Amino acid sequence: MKRFLLALIAGALIALTAPFSTAPAVAGPAEDAMTPPGRVYDSSGRYQGRVDDRGRRYDSSGRYQGRVDENGRSYDSSGRYQGRIDSNGRAYDSSGRYQGRVDSNGREYDASGRYIGRTDSNGRRYDASGRYVGRVGE
Repeated sequence: MKRFLLALIAGALIALTAPFSTAPAVAGPAEDAMTPPGRVYDSSGRYQGRVDDRGRRYDSSGRYQGRVDENGRSYDSSGRYQGRIDSNGRAYDSSGRYQGRVDSNGREYDASGRYIGRTDSNGRRYDASGRYVGRVGE
């Protein structure tokens, strides 16, 4: 579960303002979001950035991009609230609108309930068609 949460944080790292469906997502309790530090890679194995053990996100050049707090709330590099993930894996944008969810197996669904991809227990990310799109991990 912790790797799934890292995937969400990584998705925010890659695209802070992208819709939920384009970013890697996660499952599990929001409080786990602070636990799994790691690096983020795209499908070609290129380093995209990292998340430290305090939930702070950095891009591939080491520039601070924002953070996720212990309650699953995400903030950009200027401290503006971006949205949150609740303890059931449901994602909400900064206005509180439901964006989608992730189940305990890492399967991701958009706000309409359509399957959009998954993150496996090894941090590998796949789109809805099963194509490998990247990974997160240490």
